Amino acid sequence: MTRTRFGFAVVFQSFGLLRKTKRMTDAAFESHLMQDGEELLGKYCWKNIENIDELSMEYWNIRRLEREQKEIREKITNAERILEEAHQHRAEATDRSKELGQGLYERREELFEILDKLKTQRDDIKIEAQHVKHKYEAFRMKARVLQEEGQGDTEQYRECREKLIKLKDTFNGFKEVLMGVENRIEIEQGSLNELQARIDQKLQGTKDETSESYSQISRANKDITKYQAKLGLLQEEDSVLCREIGRYLNINFKDPACKKVYAKHSGLLEQLTLLRKSIAWNRKLVERITK
Repeated sequence: MTRTRFGFAVVFQSFGLLRKTKRMTDAAFESHLMQDGEELLGKYCWKNIENIDELSMEYWNIRRLEREQKEIREKITNAERILEEAHQHRAEATDRSKELGQGLYERREELFEILDKLKTQRDDIKIEAQHVKHKYEAFRMKARVLQEEGQGDTEQYRECREKLIKLKDTFNGFKEVLMGVENRIEIEQGSLNELQARIDQKLQGTKDETSESYSQISRANKDITKYQAKLGLLQEEDSVLCREIGRYLNINFKDPACKKVYAKHSGLLEQLTLLRKSIAWNRKLVERITK
């Protein structure tokens, strides 16, 4: 919202065109955009804030997080290297023992491919279900706001409730499909385990080597998952700190020390300033309605 549009909105309000819900929605949407922009500004500028006392804690915490993230990434790289080597050793052991049962190895590779596809399908379903859940939460909040505003008997509220029902049905559908895929994974994994037992009986001399490869693969996969989870937590903490830095620079944009910090990203700061003003104008319009 610009100053001109704010002026027109004030005039329209005087004639009874209030649009309270739109003003609240616009302010919430712009606040979300501003938070994202502040986080981006913080990521760009954090290396230059060491001499700003008010941001000293954020600066040194990010320094710590950068080091810890680097260490975690190195561990992930090392685990991925171990995983690749283990897969290579497994393939070599398979080649050496082909004469012991080529058909069994081919079937095992088929099961590996089936399991990989099923796990990919499972992950895709979870992502889609999460998107649906996010939409559901958004509409539920919208319905709550409308109801609190006394609009529980409006067409907009009824449409919102209908969308909630459809989204819930869609989410439940994803849950059913996901259960089916999980059951299929369990069945195929059981088949793979049984097949591996048969192969192990035939391997004899190469059994220990193959088993060790599978153990390394399992350990490496677990390590990668564990390290990626830790990295995700560190990145989230880093994002929070960057938002704090960006918010400080956004609020104190006239401070000469801040100007020096964001000098190379003044365009982004200008956009944040416009957003901040627009949010304030939308909130003033809401306040005029509620008075």
